[in-house]
Amino acid sequence: MKNIITIIAVAVILLATGCTPRVDIEAEKTKVKAVLDQLIEASENGDMELLSKIYAHDPDMVNFGTNADERIVGWEKLKKLMQEQFDSTGSSKLSVSDQVIKVHESGKAAWFSEIIDWDLEFRGEAVSLTGLRATGVLEKRNEAWVIVQLHYSVPAADQEVQI
Repeated sequence: MKNIITIIAVAVILLATGCTPRVDIEAEKTKVKAVLDQLIEASENGDMELLSKIYAHDPDMVNFGTNADERIVGWEKLKKLMQEQFDSTGSSKLSVSDQVIKVHESGKAAWFSEIIDWDLEFRGEAVSLTGLRATGVLEKRNEAWVIVQLHYSVPAADQEVQI
């Protein structure tokens, strides 16, 4: 009887752990990076169709831009703001550095941080934003990664904190 209970317990443990699919974290990181590369491509080319493909269309998602009043709630508001931005900019080049991507062990959520240097033409004038910080969250939905939250910030100059 004791042997039967032991065999059943081992079988249950093997079934429970053996039935859980293993997530290839590195493969998922590669897929997330591809979405982030598409975000850069869409931003450089003013491509609303591509942007629409890589963002969640949630009415309650929150994104932050670099201006103090840029708290953007919902896909429709973000889409409108991005179209206005694309309409106001000419040539645009973004360079990404210090990118870090993390994928949850479930393979269903990911987050990232990166530094962006952005050279663009805005209303006919050349503008450079260096050291722009970006962080965000992606979810895997229907086997595709989509951005569900994004936050951009510009480092404040000459604000050293004494600790």
